[in-house]
Amino acid sequence: MELIIFTNAGKTFMFRNVLDFEYTTQGFKFKYKGISTGKERTAEFNYTSVAGYALI
Repeated sequence: MELIIFTNAGKTFMFRNVLDFEYTTQGFKFKYKGISTGKERTAEFNYTSVAGYALI
């Protein structure tokens, strides 16, 4: 699954190989595999900083 996040600051982040997407009380979190490093990482975003997102 791919995830695209649009921030309130006008930035766009794209994550590939997204796993374990889940909602939290203040936003959402997920695991992804870094493209350049190949390492699995966890990311968490707060709703106050996200304008929108798309799961593909």
